[in-house]
Amino acid sequence: MTNIMILIYSTTEESSVGKMLKRFCIKTKNMEWKVIIITILLIISLIPLTPVSHSNTKPLPLSTLNSNDPGITFYDEQLFMALNAYPVSTNLVIYVKVIAQTSDSGYGPAYLLNAITNNDWWYQVGVAYNWPYTNGSFDPGFHMIYMVWNSSGDPVIGPVLLNFNGIVNSGDEMMLEIEISNGNIILSAYDNSTGAKAIAIVNANGASSIVTDLNFLHGFITGLMTEWYHLKAYFGGELGVIYRLQYLTTSFTLGINEIYLTSPPQGIATDEIAYSVSNNYTFYNLSYIGAFTASNGYYFITGNLYPIFLNYKVIGGSFNIPINVSYFSDGLKEIARLPSLIFVNANSNISLPSIVLNGLSRIVSLNSTPILANRSGNITVYYQLQYFININIPVNASINGIYTTLSSGWYNASIKVVISPFTYYPNDSRIMVFSYPTNEFTLITPTNLTITYILQYYVHVNSLIPLFGSINGTNASISSGWYNKNTVIQIYNITFYQSNETRAVITKILPANKILVNMSYTITANELIQYYIIVKSQIPIYALINGTNSTLTSNWYNIGTNINIENITYYGQNNEYRYVISNILPSRNITVENPITISIITVKQYPLIVYSKIPVYALVNGTNETLQKYSWFNAGSRIQIENITYYINSTARFLMEKVLPYSNFTLLQPINITIITLPQYFLNVSSNYPVYVLFNGKNTTLSNGWYNNDTEIELYTIWYINQTERQNLVNISLNGKPTSNNVIIVNGPVSLKLHYVLQYYINLISNIPIKALINSTLVTFSPGWYNAVTPISFINMTYYISNNTRYIILSILPFNFTVNRSLTVKVTTLKEYLVTVNEPILITIANRTLNTSEIWVPAGQTLLIPKYVNISNNERIFYNTSSYLINITQPTSINVKPIIEYLVTIDGNSEWLPRGSVITLTQSVPIYEQGKWEGSYNVSNGVAITVNQPITETFVKNINGSFVGSVIILIAIIIIAILFLTIRRSRPKF
Repeated sequence: MTNIMILIYSTTEESSVGKMLKRFCIKTKNMEWKVIIITILLIISLIPLTPVSHSNTKPLPLSTLNSNDPGITFYDEQLFMALNAYPVSTNLVIYVKVIAQTSDSGYGPAYLLNAITNNDWWYQVGVAYNWPYTNGSFDPGFHMIYMVWNSSGDPVIGPVLLNFNGIVNSGDEMMLEIEISNGNIILSAYDNSTGAKAIAIVNANGASSIVTDLNFLHGFITGLMTEWYHLKAYFGGELGVIYRLQYLTTSFTLGINEIYLTSPPQGIATDEIAYSVSNNYTFYNLSYIGAFTASNGYYFITGNLYPIFLNYKVIGGSFNIPINVSYFSDGLKEIARLPSLIFVNANSNISLPSIVLNGLSRIVSLNSTPILANRSGNITVYYQLQYFININIPVNASINGIYTTLSSGWYNASIKVVISPFTYYPNDSRIMVFSYPTNEFTLITPTNLTITYILQYYVHVNSLIPLFGSINGTNASISSGWYNKNTVIQIYNITFYQSNETRAVITKILPANKILVNMSYTITANELIQYYIIVKSQIPIYALINGTNSTLTSNWYNIGTNINIENITYYGQNNEYRYVISNILPSRNITVENPITISIITVKQYPLIVYSKIPVYALVNGTNETLQKYSWFNAGSRIQIENITYYINSTARFLMEKVLPYSNFTLLQPINITIITLPQYFLNVSSNYPVYVLFNGKNTTLSNGWYNNDTEIELYTIWYINQTERQNLVNISLNGKPTSNNVIIVNGPVSLKLHYVLQYYINLISNIPIKALINSTLVTFSPGWYNAVTPISFINMTYYISNNTRYIILSILPFNFTVNRSLTVKVTTLKEYLVTVNEPILITIANRTLNTSEIWVPAGQTLLIPKYVNISNNERIFYNTSSYLINITQPTSINVKPIIEYLVTIDGNSEWLPRGSVITLTQSVPIYEQGKWEGSYNVSNGVAITVNQPITETFVKNINGSFVGSVIILIAIIIIAILFLTIRRSRPKF
C-alpha cells in the first residue's frame, strides 16, 4: 500500500461517526488495478466480518457530491457524555439498551462508545439503526458501526457498517467494548440477550492505553454518544436510550450539538456543561433545543427518558406491606417494587397504589397519582397510616387543631382528637353534646365512641342592613345564628342609614316578619338600596332616568337606576356665550351602584365674528385654522391672527395692516375682529447709481419691492455718498415718461428709471479769497461741489484787507488739478500789519535792524525799539516810549520822545540823568568834621547844581576846629567841679 494514499476531508474538527466530510476520494497513480488492490486490502483488514455496502454510494459522514450524487444536505444531531475522569487502561466497556427508532426520513441513530488513545487517535464503535448513505438511502436494521481518526483530527477508516452474526432486537442490552491488545484495537458489539456479535480489528498505531485527559483536543472525546442524521433541523424527540458504565465516573461533561452540514458546516446549536460527582444518587441533566441528556456518573441517558430514584415513606407508624409501581419505559410497561431506580418515558405517568389495606389499618398515598414524570431526579412517595373510628353520631371535633366533623371512618394515625361541644350538620342544624366518655384522645388504634346530645337550628338572616326586632318577646338585634327549637323571632321594618349617602329601605320580609323556629330558616329582608347622587354643574342638566326625560338634580336614587345624561349645549342671553359639555364624570351613562358625584365639565365658549376682505387664518391654541365669519371658541382660547399677505397678481397685493381690536388675544368675551388691509404695489427701479430716498420719514436706499398704496417716496436730487462725494440726480423717467418731479406717489405699479452725475467736494483752507480759472473762467474760488473731470487752476495774488493790513500768499497746494476725487486746497498765507513811528528810529525785527519810520511786520512778530543810543561814553539819547518790545497783533503807531542824558558821578557813584536835571550835593558828616565838593563845579556841601553836561564831583572832609575847642573847655570845667566837691567832702565834721 506504499503507492496508495486515502484522503478523507472532515467537514469539522469535532469527532463523531456522523461528522460530515467535504471530500472522499482515492488518489492513485492512474492505474485501475491499484484501486482493486486497495479494495482487497480493506476487506482483509476487516476480517472476520464483512461490512455492508451499497453500490455507488457510501455511508455517512458525507463527502463532496459528484455529478451522480443527488445533492442532499443533512443535519447531524449529537448527544454525548465525555468521561473526564474514569478508570481506563487498555479496554473500555459500556452497556447500552438499543432502541429501533427513526425520523420522518427513515434514518435511525447510532449508539456509540468513543475512546482516545494515548497517541491521540480516536476510535468509535457502536450500534447503528437504519444508518443513512450519501445518496439519501439507508441500510435497514441494526449494524455495528465504527470509525477511526488520526491525531491530526482526520478520519482514516470508515465509517464502516458490519452485520451481526445473529439477531439484535429493539430493547436488547448491548455490550460495546474498545480494547488494546497485541498492537491492535479490537472494536466489538455484543447482544447480552441474543448473543449476536460483531467485531473489527484495526491497527493500534503504537497506542498502549485509553486516556481521558485529551478530551476535546480535536473535538474527540472518551465517552458515550447518541448520533442521528436528519434531512431537516431536528431538535430532540428521540426515544430514551440507557447507557451504563462499569464504574462510577467522578467528572464528566454533557453536551448537545446540532450541525448543518453545508460547506463549510454550520454549528446551529451547541451546549456543554461539566459536572463533578461523588456518588451515584444524583442525576445531572442538560436540556437544550428540545434535546435531553442526563447522567449520575454511572448511567447516561439520551432522549425521551428520565432516570428517577423512586422511594417511599410511611407517616404515623410502620406498615410492612410491599408496594409495587408501574410505569412506561420506551413505550413498554414496567413493574418495580419500591424503592427502585426506574427509567421513565418523559411526561408519562408513574402509577402507584393509592390505598393498601390491612384489616382496620391501612396506608393512603399522600401524592397525586399517577405521578407525572416531567424531570429526572429523586422522588419520594409518602403514605399516611390510618385507623378506623366507629361513632354513633357525627360530631364536630378538632383533629390536630383543625375543626371538622368526626364520623365513622378512617383517620390518620397519631392524630389528636378534641370533640367539640357543638356538632354541625348539613341541614343547618346542630347538636349540643351533654356528656361523652372522653373529649380528648390520641388515635393509636382503631376506636369506638358513644355521644349524648340536644338539637338546635341555624337561622340565616339575609340582609344588607342590621335588622331589629324581638326574640321570645325581648327586643334585640336579629342576626344569623343558632336558635333553640320553638324560639319566636319577630322583625321590625326600620329604614337603615349607613351613611349620609347610602340608605336601605325594607320593602318586604320573607318568609314572614314573625316565625317559630322548628327548622332551619332563611329570613330574607328585601331592601331597596338607595344612594345619594350629587350633581355638580354650572348649567341645568337633563337626563333619561330609566327612560324618562327628567331634570337631573342631587337626590336619592335606587340602586340599579339607569341615568343617561343628555349632552345639551346651553346658550346665554343674546347668544353672548354658551356652555358646551366637554366631559361627564364619571360617565355619561351611569347605573347607580354606589354614592357618586356626577361632575358636568363644561367649556364656556364665546362667539368670534370676523370682518375681512381677504381670507383670515389664525393659530387657535397653537393649531392653524381658517377663521369663518362666525365661529365659537372656548373661553381662554389663545388666538393669534396670522399676518398673511394676499396676492391679487404679480404687481398688486393686500397686506394685513391691522387687526382690530387686537391680533393676539385670549378669548374672554364675545369679540368682533376687523381686518384692516393695505394695498401694495410693486415698484421696479433702474439707475446707474444707488437710489437714495426719503421714505416714511427715513433715509433709505430705494430697491425693487412692494410699497404701500399712496406711499410718498421723495427722491434725493443730491445724495451724499460721504462727506466729500455725492451723486446728483439729473434725469427721472416715471413709467416711461420723463418728469422733473422728484416725489413719487405709489398708487399703482411703478417703473422708475434714474440717471445721476457724480460730484466731489473740493475744500479750501484759506483765510483770504483766492482767484482761480475753472473751466477757463476766472472766478473767486470757494469750497464746494464740483463735477468730476472739471479742470481748476489757481492765481497767486496779495490780498489787502485795509491800507494797514494785508495777506501775502506763501503757497497754494495743489496749484492746479482735474477733479476726480475729493481733496482740500490748502492756501498758506502770511498776515502783515503796517507799523509807523513818529520819527525815524532804529527798529530790530527778526534779527534785522532798520532805521525807518514805516514797516510791514508779520502778525505776531516782535518789534524791538532801542531804549538808549550812546553818543559817547558819558552822553546818550534815551527814547522814551510806552514799550520797547512790541508784539505786533494789529496795525501799530509808535510815538517815541528822545531825551539827552549825561553820566553824573558823585563821590564815585555814577548815574545817567536827563539834561536839565537839578541835583543837590550833600553829604552827612560828624559834628567834629566839615567838608566840600570838588570837581566839575567845586561847591560847598548842600549846594544845588543843574545837569547840562557830564559831571564828576568828589566830597572832601576836614576837622571842625570850633567844635573841638568848645568840647575841651567843657571837659576842663567838669573836672574842676569834681575836684571841688571831693575836697569839700573830706573836711572833718565837728
